[in-house]
Amino acid sequence: MRSGTLSLLRCLPSLLITLSSYSLAIAEFTPDYHPLQAFRSAADPSGAALYSWTPRTDPCSGTWAGVACRGGRVTRILLQDRHLQGTVDDTLTFLPYLRLLNLSHNRLTGELPDGFLRLRRLRRIDLSVNNISGHIPSEIARLPRLLTLRLERNLLTGEIPSSLGSFSVIADFNVSGNRLTGEVPRALSSFPVSSFSSNENLCGEPLLRRCTNQTEGRDPLEKIDTDRRKSCWKWKTVATIAAIVVAVVSILLILLAVVCWRKRGKPACITEVDRDDAKASVVGDVVEEKRVVLFEGCRPFTVDDLMRGSAEMLGRGALGTTYRVVMEGDSGRGVAVKRLRKVKKAREDREGTAAMERLLTEIGGLRHPNVTSLRAYYHSDDELLLVYDYLPNGSLHSLLHGNRGPGRIPLYWTARLKLALGAAEGLAFLHRASKLAHQKLTSSNILVDDDGNACVVDFALLHLLAAPPPPPSSTSRKTLTHESDVYDFGILLLEILTGKPAAEGEVDLQKMVREDWSSELFDVELVACKEAEDEMVGLLQVALLCVAPSPAHRPTMSIVFKMMEEIKERGSKRTKGSPFSPSSSINDSYYLGSSTPVVSEDTASG
Repeated sequence: MRSGTLSLLRCLPSLLITLSSYSLAIAEFTPDYHPLQAFRSAADPSGAALYSWTPRTDPCSGTWAGVACRGGRVTRILLQDRHLQGTVDDTLTFLPYLRLLNLSHNRLTGELPDGFLRLRRLRRIDLSVNNISGHIPSEIARLPRLLTLRLERNLLTGEIPSSLGSFSVIADFNVSGNRLTGEVPRALSSFPVSSFSSNENLCGEPLLRRCTNQTEGRDPLEKIDTDRRKSCWKWKTVATIAAIVVAVVSILLILLAVVCWRKRGKPACITEVDRDDAKASVVGDVVEEKRVVLFEGCRPFTVDDLMRGSAEMLGRGALGTTYRVVMEGDSGRGVAVKRLRKVKKAREDREGTAAMERLLTEIGGLRHPNVTSLRAYYHSDDELLLVYDYLPNGSLHSLLHGNRGPGRIPLYWTARLKLALGAAEGLAFLHRASKLAHQKLTSSNILVDDDGNACVVDFALLHLLAAPPPPPSSTSRKTLTHESDVYDFGILLLEILTGKPAAEGEVDLQKMVREDWSSELFDVELVACKEAEDEMVGLLQVALLCVAPSPAHRPTMSIVFKMMEEIKERGSKRTKGSPFSPSSSINDSYYLGSSTPVVSEDTASG
């Protein structure tokens, strides 16, 4: 007995060393090791489906099927169609760096666990085609970065959380083929009917089933009293609106009278140069005048000065060809001249010419730091020259996509956000100042000035072309409006975030953002800026709002700019208020029917 005890005591140090080594080995693994093993035990009790998840091996070693890591933490679990036959254990919610979760096309049962709010980095959830029952956890609705939620073809019951879609901008959503009840939340009403079909007791837009009127089933006298109050309120509202309309019309008439009086009593700021020397030929009522019209801030010059200057072609696009022209005696950088050949023919009277001049006068009067100013124009029978400020730093398109090989200077997050903000502010100003739409907003039409600020160019020029090219956002659109500009700005933001040219197919850009599980969402030059990920996701959500299928669901550019300003302010707080610096790499939340912001609190022209 004593000898056995002595033998055991002799073995004890070795046993302790072995256990210590085992514990140290486990400790060297990712902190996500234990939650993953617990999830495996619940989702795959037999161990046959996840046999590669071997105990005492590192989940981030690359040998665990369906698991991907970054920086030693699990970021993706993609286990679709793996024959899982267990339940979804709540230990899955203890993976704080998880971004993608796909457990679709399995045989999982039970209810969804609580604790999803711990997964604040989660972007995509796909649990479709299982046998999951119970309610949709309300915490899922509060995930700030959620882009995809697919729960179709399960056994879910209860109502869709009313706040779903208010805390984040969901791009891909489907709960069809369940047993859900109640009304579709307003923030989700823009999704197609197919996202909600085969839920017999679900009602509200976009479904054809209207929700039951809340007044039905109440006491008849109470209902009559309610109707009387509504009728009274209705007449009061009509009277109030009528009074407001009368007041507004009166003010507008007074303003119009003042404007007309000022125009009669004060010369316009447009100067017609060399009118005495202008060449004109008159045939019947057709008049051809060759003249240069200058706007405020442009030094006088003639057509001959322009033609004799040294010219360098900057680019050729759908709108025309752009040159840099340095006129004789010009000590500066010169001007940018856009030559439009296929302009609309003026009608055989002065009305057609006057319409074009009114349009150019409106464009020439627009002045803003984020808008490239039209300084002058010259027109003949079928040719139009537009003279702009010359900006030497090229376009946003060239900064994003030029020289992607060795030697490229990266365009980091602070630079991209500054350029996006400038473009948003410029376009918001144009929408406030004019009823016209830009009509062709692309990264090639965002130029960069000396201080690294974005400047919008080519505003409303499609009105001047005899055969305008297809609009960038849709070839089937009948009209180009402010809402279509917002759509195109959303595509521009996606281009800034992904680094992929919209010219490769804007639909593909959207599809990648909405559905792609295989690749990194953001441009490789942005991935390194991990501390700014919250701001990037916030800007992505703004972009998704802008490209909403229905124009009625798109925010105005003023709201877009306010949202982006808030994103910048959050970033400034994160970096302790450090200002943007031109020498470095060029460095209102939209409320969907609630008071909750979209952005998470975590951390040269063609």
